[in-house]
Amino acid sequence: MNEADLDAGIGVLRGMGFRVEESPHARLRAGYLAGSDEVRAGDLQAALDDPTVDVVWFARGGYGTSRILDGLRPDDLWRHPKTIAGFSDATVLHAWAQRVAGARLLYAPGVQELGRPGGCEMSSLKSALAGSPVDLSAKGPPAPAGPFPVVGGCLSLLSVLVGTPWEPALAERWLFLEDVGESMYRLDRMMTHLAQAGWFERAAGILLGGFTGMAEGEHPGLVTERARELLGPSKPLLDALPVGHLKGKFTLPLERPAWWNGITLRVH
Repeated sequence: MNEADLDAGIGVLRGMGFRVEESPHARLRAGYLAGSDEVRAGDLQAALDDPTVDVVWFARGGYGTSRILDGLRPDDLWRHPKTIAGFSDATVLHAWAQRVAGARLLYAPGVQELGRPGGCEMSSLKSALAGSPVDLSAKGPPAPAGPFPVVGGCLSLLSVLVGTPWEPALAERWLFLEDVGESMYRLDRMMTHLAQAGWFERAAGILLGGFTGMAEGEHPGLVTERARELLGPSKPLLDALPVGHLKGKFTLPLERPAWWNGITLRVH
């Protein structure tokens, strides 16, 4: 974690009117994680249970979140719904919380990105936090599609949810995918795995965000081509959404209806 960036991001949130409280061990280090599983699970559970907390926000991507899912309790989140904001490894917490009525899920930049110049697109973040529509540019068929709620996130995190209790519900939903630092053969392997597990068949359509850091000579268009092969010709596929591990990333509300009008994807 870059503590200067985290401090700057907290300053941005306070400037937006938030009262910010850090989890007790947010800056702890234990190898590549922010503390032991017990410590991280305890901090997260306390935030989920606290009725005075409106937003649980990941400082960074959230390495190791999948390790603590089976110990989390949704009881107080049912009673006191709140927003969960984050991206990357936060994908698995979004999937865990998908079935909690009233929980608001934002595929949003981590706090330490908020203070970096050009790190994220702030108007979409503010709209999503306010519950207002978010409009996203995309490439796709001219025919309208939706509205379908959006589920998904980082492809490499979603692939490890197959066969677990936290597989997201996909029927009549857009499946959103993005990733970073993966070669095409690995992206192909993971998408094929999802398709073979029935995810592409159950989903109403596919949304593709950023695929950055691919191998030399590779490009996101290869991901689009393979996704179309796996999805088949009859369902909508949109790509080039400015969401994911991107500079200037937009915020994508999850579990909210999204409508493609042939030009813009509107999520509300």
